[in-house]
Amino acid sequence: MGNYTIKGLAKANECEEQNEYGLAQVWNYWIVCNCCDKQSVSDFKRLTNKERQRMLNFLKDEYEEVFNHIVKNLF
Repeated sequence: MGNYTIKGLAKANECEEQNEYGLAQVWNYWIVCNCCDKQSVSDFKRLTNKERQRMLNFLKDEYEEVFNHIVKNLF
């Protein structure tokens, strides 16, 4: 399974931008289109603990729907 940085996970998902924004865009697309919506949660779990916190902070401010989806499905 391995632990990723945000940049590494964005690269693995072939995101246009290899940062929080690029990863959030892909996750948002999956959730809105209702395809692979659980993949965003799986991807999130693959991040290192430090990167998880960084991503949650970004999502909370910029992609609230994605933030809520991930938090709701973590437990």
